[in-house]
Amino acid sequence: MSCCNGTTTGFAFDSPTMAIDALCAEITTIDSESIPWNQAMGRVMASDAHSDRPSPSCDASAMDGYALRIEDCKPGTIEIASEIHIGQKPQPMPSGKTLQIVTGAPVPDGVHVIIKREDVTELTGCIELSDQLIQSLKPGMNIRRIGENMPAGTRIPCAGRIITAPIMGMLTGFGIANPTVHKQVKLGIITTGNEVVAPHETPSKWQLRDSNASSIIALCNQHRWIKIESHNHAGDTFNDIKTTAQKLLETCDALVFTGGVSMGDHDHVPAIIESIGAQTIFHKLPQRPGKPALGAAINGKPILGLPGNPVSVMTTAHRLLIPSLAIRAGIQGQTSTPRMMRIINSDDKSLRLYWNRLAKIVSHDTIELVSSKGSGDVPSSAMSDGFVELTPGQSGPGPWPFWSWLG
Repeated sequence: MSCCNGTTTGFAFDSPTMAIDALCAEITTIDSESIPWNQAMGRVMASDAHSDRPSPSCDASAMDGYALRIEDCKPGTIEIASEIHIGQKPQPMPSGKTLQIVTGAPVPDGVHVIIKREDVTELTGCIELSDQLIQSLKPGMNIRRIGENMPAGTRIPCAGRIITAPIMGMLTGFGIANPTVHKQVKLGIITTGNEVVAPHETPSKWQLRDSNASSIIALCNQHRWIKIESHNHAGDTFNDIKTTAQKLLETCDALVFTGGVSMGDHDHVPAIIESIGAQTIFHKLPQRPGKPALGAAINGKPILGLPGNPVSVMTTAHRLLIPSLAIRAGIQGQTSTPRMMRIINSDDKSLRLYWNRLAKIVSHDTIELVSSKGSGDVPSSAMSDGFVELTPGQSGPGPWPFWSWLG
């Protein structure tokens, strides 16, 4: 690691982006499996696809209308011989007559043009063609030729892509009913802290309900390529946390801690990560909130140590945890790309760190800063749509990168 310069001196990396890139370089991709298409939405393709037939698979009509030979296109009336039925082999094209056709129906050999219904005058048993229409006709008009979208046997580069509705349509259209996808990333969560109780419990005024794990779970559940394998609470003892971590690493593909990563006497996570043989890539980043954040890897598995304050957990989970899980899942490219947004109520405040400030969306390209009392202010985070990242020493309306909680 190279030490940074300027406003972020003293940290191992100049920015959170550099830190997560270094961590991702140590992460390996999990294995693959074949699953039914109706379970594959949102999963990550593990291989490219291939077309098993041309698209379209035959010459097809692009319009509702009438099929004609070009030599039969003359001003006046022409008899309708019959109708071409969609999904069936078309009848031979008669000479001197026309066939009615619907969008998507196969075009018989010998047809040169499809004329739209609205361009002709429809009479009983025939259609009338105008001289102006005849002058506008060109061979191939309104006909989708076989294979014009894609020939048979074409490789479709989709490995590493999340299956969306268009990808699903392509897969099933080419007969890939059981696509090969990467397995879901099984995530283990460890909440540390003697003061933490479960969300359903009634805490004393000296205790806290575990909102950290619930916010991580909510963030991860937006991604079908992540599976919450286990959520555990560990007290603030070295052995308790270490035993829990070792157990989870046996079955999980990734591990995240909340709390226990700072400099307190009971912040055991950094030493535990070292004791289990993991490689620490970064510990402490030039950012607020989330300065104590830690990233490590063992056997290709990412381990994230997130600070205990709730807003710190939310922002660092979004910026650090999700990208590392994406690499583990085999995703190629960013999973969460920020939008460049302008702040309508900007101020002149700045930090010598990357500053993630809560904000809510006002319009498609503007946001409004949300007033907050700090990284423990959970109610203010609930009023936000995400956070905006200001670079060290900078302020003003921007535009700045904005990450949505839904991204």
